[in-house]
Amino acid sequence: MNAYMLTFSVSYWIMGLFKLNNRSKNIKRVTATRSAAVKAMLSLLRDLDTGNGGDLEGFEYYGIKDSYKMEGRINSYRAQKIANRLGKNISKKHLVDFSKDRDLLAKNDLAYSGKDSLNINEFLDINSDALIQYYLVIKSFYISNALSELDNKQ
Repeated sequence: MNAYMLTFSVSYWIMGLFKLNNRSKNIKRVTATRSAAVKAMLSLLRDLDTGNGGDLEGFEYYGIKDSYKMEGRINSYRAQKIANRLGKNISKKHLVDFSKDRDLLAKNDLAYSGKDSLNINEFLDINSDALIQYYLVIKSFYISNALSELDNKQ
């Protein structure tokens, strides 16, 4: 092997390392983005369950109607329905946080029985667009924070 071939081989090998390094960085960025999207969805679900509207201007600002009727009523089934309607799948390990005692859930459901009742499908039909808007705002916040933390580590 002559000197030219050796130089070419080494430079090609170094270029390959740079490509792998960029690939690794991109994989980390994609992973961080996916994780941030899940955290944003969980934050939205927690905000609905507590009824506080999060750190943003509140649910009314985004046009989410009757959010108080979901307060204390978000269980793992309803959380998954909301996430699916917004185009996000959440694993069961994350939904465990929303598991509630049946008696407590029944008590909260009875608080809104009768003419004020609102099941999850009705709530989603009324508020689907507003929930998507709220989720996108939270998601962008979580993603930008995750990517800036990733960039600061490198």
